[in-house]
Amino acid sequence: MSINAEGLTPEMRLQAGHYEVLGETYAAFELFEHGWNPYSRFLDVDKVDFILRKLHASKPIYREAQVKFGKLYSVGSKWEKALFDVTSWRLFKPDEFSAYDDRKDFFLIYVLSAGTGTDREIFVFPIKEFNRLIDLAITRGSKKGGTKKAMYISRSKADTGRWFMRKVGGKMERITEENCIEVSRFRRAFHLLDLADTKGKVRSS
Repeated sequence: MSINAEGLTPEMRLQAGHYEVLGETYAAFELFEHGWNPYSRFLDVDKVDFILRKLHASKPIYREAQVKFGKLYSVGSKWEKALFDVTSWRLFKPDEFSAYDDRKDFFLIYVLSAGTGTDREIFVFPIKEFNRLIDLAITRGSKKGGTKKAMYISRSKADTGRWFMRKVGGKMERITEENCIEVSRFRRAFHLLDLADTKGKVRSS
């Protein structure tokens, strides 16, 4: 049984707990590096994983965040390889965060990782923006599970600084506004946490 560079076999990873724990750990380090102290909720209620605290003008300000984890994979099909190099996908309920749409101080932090070393990305979405992405994501449905939204976030092969969420399933010849929406501006967008004031309003940068 081989052990990888991080010292964990696949079996050990399964025993270590849910991937969401890894996502929260990565997010906590990144948030701390950007001046936010993340406090975990004892129970994950109201979709809140972290309460974030930061001093501004000698006064504390707070944000709330839900953390999601997505596994990054190398793309497989020939047409995908022409457009993207890595991708991640995850299912969401259509109304999973709709109750929080008006919350300017609530954020979705999305950690994408290949599971090795530092090969990971982190996105910071205001919840209203993330709800819009869920609406535009690919619809999947079944009689047992009901309607779900499949969110594919993929990195451009031509420009690895650009990331896109796919709006359609299946083959595409090129990346267009009709089949993808660019989410690059949310990559490592920790500054968005600073733009919402304590009353929940958004200040201009």
